[in-house]
Amino acid sequence: MPSFFFPARFAIAALLAFLGIIGWQNAWPQAVLVHLLLAVGGLPLILAVMIYFTPVLTRSGPIPGWIHALPLLAMVAGGLGVWTLAREWWLLGLAAPLAMLTAAVTLGWMSRRASRSLGSAHPCLLWYQTALVCLMLGLLAILATLVWPEQWSPLRSAHRHLNLLGWIGLTAVGTLQVLLPTVGGYTDPLAGQRLFLDRKYAVLGVVLMTGGAAWEPWLSVPGVVAWGWVLARLLPPMHGHGIRMARANGSAISLLGALFGFWCALVSALWQQGQVMLPLFLTLFLFPLVTGALAHLLPLWWWPGLATPQRNRAQHLLGRWALLRVGTFWLAGAGLVAGAAWGAYLAAAPLLLFLGQVAWLARHTRTEQA
Repeated sequence: MPSFFFPARFAIAALLAFLGIIGWQNAWPQAVLVHLLLAVGGLPLILAVMIYFTPVLTRSGPIPGWIHALPLLAMVAGGLGVWTLAREWWLLGLAAPLAMLTAAVTLGWMSRRASRSLGSAHPCLLWYQTALVCLMLGLLAILATLVWPEQWSPLRSAHRHLNLLGWIGLTAVGTLQVLLPTVGGYTDPLAGQRLFLDRKYAVLGVVLMTGGAAWEPWLSVPGVVAWGWVLARLLPPMHGHGIRMARANGSAISLLGALFGFWCALVSALWQQGQVMLPLFLTLFLFPLVTGALAHLLPLWWWPGLATPQRNRAQHLLGRWALLRVGTFWLAGAGLVAGAAWGAYLAAAPLLLFLGQVAWLARHTRTEQA
């Protein structure tokens, strides 16, 4: 059996957390379920992926062993956050600082790696560092409600959008600019320059849309425009490579679907008083993003090093039925927006399909190794 590199463990945990919110949707309040998904599932996975890519982006040495504990610590903080919302509100004073500490240590480690990089670090690292700052600011916003409870509603909205658009959005869009050419089989020589130049527009989009959600809804309009500029600049390098991307493997289809889904989720703020619609963010963006990225990355983590026929077969297997998964996610999103209960259960179907593909691959590989 190939080595089970540590991001893979958090990837499986995230997929199970995604299914958990669907299975328990009638048993717990929405805030509890959302934090189960994003804090227990998403936070450790994103940290693990950031840590995995940092040596590549900084052209530095291997990851020290103690760093591997940071995503696990983030998962503990996320679990405390879920328990805070479900049972014990006073635990917020422990959960949020623990998550902030994890983010701060990760940011400090990344910054040290960047300072020792052979040449300049790749600009994608700046997106990761900015995303970590947004995460800490979002946690600080929710902690501020303990001091100013009368500001609960705007601070909660700021917490939500700094996490969704800042923490997850910046990480995802930064990674997609590097991952899409790799997955799609085309070259993008200007990706580094574009990442360096466009980060300020993405940050502006996060700030404006957070302000729109928390205080002045009209700020979301220029925020969507700023984000739209960033996302539109990802499209020209793909021109003429559509057929190649579709044939490369299903990961490219999932990632393109996620990119368009992110834009749709952003636009939803324009008719929701500045609030990004969470069902659209999850079903149109996050779920296709995670399944598409993992279809490419899980074999890479299991079989590190140079590409092998076995790894290529695994990537094609996990990318299979990507169009069906994306289409089902979008149909589920439409159902959720319409208020249909079946929307959540429909969203579980492609997640179960992808987990089944992962399980089949793991079992098949174990049989081959025996």
